[in-house]
Amino acid sequence: MFVVGACLALGAWSTFAVAEEDCEAPSNILLQTAHQSRRDREMMYHWPNGRGRFPYFAVSEHIGPFDLNNSLSWSWHHPEGRFHTLTWGVNIDHEMNVYLSAADGFRKFDMDGKLMWERIILPRTTMNTGAIYQGKFFASDTDGGVEAVDMKDGSRVWYTKLASAICEDNGFNMVHQGVLFAAADCSPPCNYDKTCNQLVKALNATTGKELWTYKPDTAVWNFLALFPDMETVVFQDMSGKVYKLTLNGDVIWKAGGLNGTWTDGGAALGPNGMVYAVNNNHPPEGLSPVGQMDPPTMPGQVTALDVVTGDIVWQVTTPRPPNNAPAVGKVQGWEGLSLVVPLCQQVIKGAQCDVHVYNAKTGALRWVFHGPTQKHLLQAGDAEGTQTRIDSGVRSWCLPNGWSAPTIAADGVVFVGNEDGLFFALRDSDGDGRAIGVDEVRAFDTKAAFSGSSSPALAPQMVAVASCDSLFVFKN
Repeated sequence: MFVVGACLALGAWSTFAVAEEDCEAPSNILLQTAHQSRRDREMMYHWPNGRGRFPYFAVSEHIGPFDLNNSLSWSWHHPEGRFHTLTWGVNIDHEMNVYLSAADGFRKFDMDGKLMWERIILPRTTMNTGAIYQGKFFASDTDGGVEAVDMKDGSRVWYTKLASAICEDNGFNMVHQGVLFAAADCSPPCNYDKTCNQLVKALNATTGKELWTYKPDTAVWNFLALFPDMETVVFQDMSGKVYKLTLNGDVIWKAGGLNGTWTDGGAALGPNGMVYAVNNNHPPEGLSPVGQMDPPTMPGQVTALDVVTGDIVWQVTTPRPPNNAPAVGKVQGWEGLSLVVPLCQQVIKGAQCDVHVYNAKTGALRWVFHGPTQKHLLQAGDAEGTQTRIDSGVRSWCLPNGWSAPTIAADGVVFVGNEDGLFFALRDSDGDGRAIGVDEVRAFDTKAAFSGSSSPALAPQMVAVASCDSLFVFKN
């Protein structure tokens, strides 16, 4: 049996179907949704966090255009040229305005591409995708601070210094129940680089006041906080260990991971009472930031855990590193919930990039998309713009993940960007176990890779995505 709408939110804003046996909704979420005022529902932002909207992160109730090459509505890059900044990710508010996080600052566009305001923060830079909440836009910077600006005009509301520095990885600032989350304290030790973010910080989103600090067992990388309910938060560290805390900072459980390893990936949360984590199965010493690794196709692992207890439900080994956060939802051609996992070892010339889709309940492989191989030593757009970026005061390379984070639309189409510059719309509509051919695969060439904090954002009849140097908006 299938039920239309969301397990966790009574279908209040979801139109996709999930299997009834996959629905185990906490009563407090149902109660919260049922008591939302009509005005609150009307004012819900379409894509408030970089991974979407609570409780369906990385899944949208809206449908985007499948034929990408014939549906580009507008695009933007820096007025002085593509390579004068780096662009990370987007948010979309209730009026279809688009907010772009970039290395040099933040920008707001209306739904037709008119620039409404920009806030340039140089010589500070930002690496994360921001969030919008109750009239404010939030983002952290590499100087160790977090800023809130007014969504109407981009003026500063508050600024809080969290640490001497925040590392240059691509994470997400996420907000829930008035609490803003950020990674901070770029310092040793680190499983991969010399320094990593050692702390998770929670702030009052209204005032900017620090609420609490938590130090995980291993540093975090590309930090992504997700929210199972109104009272808790989950995230993973760079080894794939998952943590569940209350919004007050108390630890409920921590589990999983592989000590001594590093992944660019993050966690995913399903409406089936499970949280999914990813890790690499090789030590980071085998990987250089740019160059060759022997062998170039090291395996990784996906772990499904019970979000209430932290117990491991299943684990699968992946043929390549799962180097971004997966997405959980209903994909076209298959019943029940699926887990969409992008696989790729970035910055390796000739390395293969794939998308694997698993049964979210059992871990069984459902379908595969064999994506591009990396053509050059660096990913699309990186080598071409190196000197221009340096001269513009931002980092020289995007140096991104192999894939953007994926997003599942209401019709089960998967949107995801690849390091080769192609933005894909994918589906296995005939259920034969592979996405192949023009009926199941469409691609738009953005000519630049996609950062780890880039996640296609959906709104009614629209999908927006940031490559490493430009913003693209497609409309039905």
